[in-house]
Amino acid sequence: METVETKGSRRWLQVAVNRCPAVIDAAIRKTGIELAGEIDWRSPLESDSFAEYWDSVFLDRLGIRLERRALKEFWPRGGPHWDGLARCGDGVFLVEAKAHISELDSSPCGAQPKSRRRIEDAMSRTRAFLGIKSETDWTRCFYQYANRLAHLYLLRDLNGIDAYLLNVYFVGDRTLGKPASRDGWEAAVALAKEHLGLPRDSRWLASYAKDVYIETGEMAHVEWP
Repeated sequence: METVETKGSRRWLQVAVNRCPAVIDAAIRKTGIELAGEIDWRSPLESDSFAEYWDSVFLDRLGIRLERRALKEFWPRGGPHWDGLARCGDGVFLVEAKAHISELDSSPCGAQPKSRRRIEDAMSRTRAFLGIKSETDWTRCFYQYANRLAHLYLLRDLNGIDAYLLNVYFVGDRTLGKPASRDGWEAAVALAKEHLGLPRDSRWLASYAKDVYIETGEMAHVEWP
C-alpha cells in the first residue's frame, strides 16, 4: 500500500496528477507530443492509494498487451517501478520523475547472474537499435535512465505500441535540500545522455523520449497532504 508523500519527486508528481493535472498536461504538450484529447492518468492516483506499478501489472494498468515480444522474455521480474502511467487515445506514457539532480545517477544494476544476462541482452539490443557507438556499460552509471529507454524500445519498436517515455524534472523543489534550477537540470541531463552515448541527432529519442520540466512554484498553492 502506497502512501501520500510530503517531499521530493513523488510528492510533486502526486500533487500534479491529482490536484494540478492542467500543469503537468501543459508541460507535456510543450514537448511537442500531439495529444489526442485529455490525458487519462492511471497512476499515481489518490483513489488508488497512490500505487506504483511494475512488471506485467504496469501493462495491465495501461490496458496494453505485448503481442510480439513478451515482457518476461525481454526483462526479468523486478523491473522498473514506474512513477506514473497514463494514456491519451492510443498513446501510452511511462513516467519517471526527479526533483533533485543527485537522483539522476541511480544505483547500478544489482541483478543475479541469470537475470543480469537477460538485462544485458536487452540493453545490447536497445543500444544496437539506437546506433550507440560508445562502449559505456549501461548497467552501471545512469542505469535507471538506460533501463527506462530499454522498456520504451520494447513497447514501441518490438511491439508497435504508441509509447512515450516522459522524464519529468521538477524545478525549484525546496522540500529536500537545495532546489534545482532549469539550467541545472538541463546540464545534468545532457551529461547523462553524453555518458550513455545517446546520439544527439536521433529522431527516435527526440520524438519518443521526452524531457518534461515543471516549476514547482506553479503548484505551491496546493495544501498537501
